[in-house]
Amino acid sequence: MDKRLHFKNLVEKCEQKFGRGNSQNWKHNDYNDISKEILEKTKINISYNTLKRIFGKIPTDKYYLPQQATFDALMEYSDFDINEKYNQDSDLEILSDQFINSKAIKKSKAGFFLVFLLISVGLSCFLLNEFYFNDGNYSLKIESSEGKLPKTCFFKVNIPNTKDSVFINFGDKSRLMYLNPGQKLVSHIYFIPGVFDVILTNRTKEFAKSKVYVTTNKKWVGLAFKRQRYIPKSFYAFPANKNQDSVFHISNSQLEKQGVDISEKFFVRLCNYNPIDDNGDAFIFETAFKKDIDNEGISCNGFVFKISGANNTILFNFVNSGCSSRIINVVSEKNIDGVTHNLSPFVIDFQKWNQIKLVNNNKTLSLFVNNILIYKTTYQSSLGNLRGISVEFERNGFIKDCSLSSLNGTKYYHF
Repeated sequence: MDKRLHFKNLVEKCEQKFGRGNSQNWKHNDYNDISKEILEKTKINISYNTLKRIFGKIPTDKYYLPQQATFDALMEYSDFDINEKYNQDSDLEILSDQFINSKAIKKSKAGFFLVFLLISVGLSCFLLNEFYFNDGNYSLKIESSEGKLPKTCFFKVNIPNTKDSVFINFGDKSRLMYLNPGQKLVSHIYFIPGVFDVILTNRTKEFAKSKVYVTTNKKWVGLAFKRQRYIPKSFYAFPANKNQDSVFHISNSQLEKQGVDISEKFFVRLCNYNPIDDNGDAFIFETAFKKDIDNEGISCNGFVFKISGANNTILFNFVNSGCSSRIINVVSEKNIDGVTHNLSPFVIDFQKWNQIKLVNNNKTLSLFVNNILIYKTTYQSSLGNLRGISVEFERNGFIKDCSLSSLNGTKYYHF
């Protein structure tokens, strides 16, 4: 992360969070009060003089930046997310973060020669840095767990002495948790099912990884939420069943009664996560769906399905007309984005019933929409044994059926 790039925005976000107007008009007591608020929320004490430097009340040189722990505390206090504009809070929105990364890669190519020279000059420093952040000095593993859904996992961590702040990313899009120096154990509650990569990180580098698997306990489950990182504050989970019309659908009025704010973007997901002792590189997935579209506004809407293996994932997005550039599809080790590929075949009419069929024959995928082959590709890294499937709407929709079977017809998951 380039702290200097985000410092101004962070200061503005803290100013907004504190809610006392322009910081240039703050008095000494205001700086005392915001220091107390930061300490109360983050358990990190920032002196009022340091805050005065940060907010420009005390002059500093133009290259001034606070130390990392102070920077991290301000981020936590203000709920500042450097990737918030692009962060994805559902399977549907996984595409935007990677979309930005693809643009960054393009820009980096333009200056590749200059970067190469800089790296060559600083190679010795780079090697020392890699040695200092030797991943072997860090460890992360699940010590135990309790419950199924929700599920609390207890992680044993080992962090070497470092000046850098270290966090744990639980993989479910909840906020990163700061780890105190010397901390050995941390716990986390998972409210949604799935396969999650748990990572020790300093926000820019990964030090250690583990995996968590949360099942739906042999059931189909419906989920509705505004953003995953707000779970469980804005979240509704319920046993999924078909209604009298033989479809899965939960009305907006029902969601409102359960505390889900439908005035802003929200997501509805149908999923089944139960382990299957069969390889995920050979299956047939099928689903039929439609969704309501707000014709009054100009917006992109989406639908996504995901097949999760113990090791990797297959995920395909579908959008309404004019929005294919926002797509990124995930096929195990491959990300196929709508910026560098023509993904217009993934544009569909959501107001009509659509039938999706994906055939995976030994890592060769054939994707059909309404009996028309729209996409074919291969991949190398095995998904591993099957762990679950999900389908998700941006806003709301209807599911007529959803199933995953072996190539010879054995039903793994069927709704």
